[in-house]
Amino acid sequence: MWQLRSKSPDKQYLAPNRLADVLALIQVLALDEYAHRTEGGLNSELQGPPKSGGTWTDVAMMHPEFFRVQPESTHPVSLVSRHVLPDGSRHLPADFIGQLITAAIDLYDRQVKRSERWTYLVPILVALIVGGFTLLGVVLGQGSRQ
Repeated sequence: MWQLRSKSPDKQYLAPNRLADVLALIQVLALDEYAHRTEGGLNSELQGPPKSGGTWTDVAMMHPEFFRVQPESTHPVSLVSRHVLPDGSRHLPADFIGQLITAAIDLYDRQVKRSERWTYLVPILVALIVGGFTLLGVVLGQGSRQ
């Protein structure tokens, strides 16, 4: 049984270096002759563990939009797209790989925009607080004159 797991899917790409790790993993799993990889094979091919932390298997598990993980398998990590191709083919066309990479970048951009969505409210909030204290000061100042 393959496993999908993501701790907080709406913020996965915001981890430092996560986008680079996802792009690297997509490329290896899309272009390599073998559709399924082991952690050791990924470490060898990608010259070490992911820069966003954990293992390549962890990265794959946090991004079920691209990867599938079968923990009980000897080669647990694969690209979902390589399992849904017609005619039993396991080779992805180059333009499709480009679309996967573009999709990862788009997801990253959306998460960055969503995480920054509240920042425009900070100046408004500060202005409201300062205005409230100013109004309170005026009201209290007029009350003490009477």
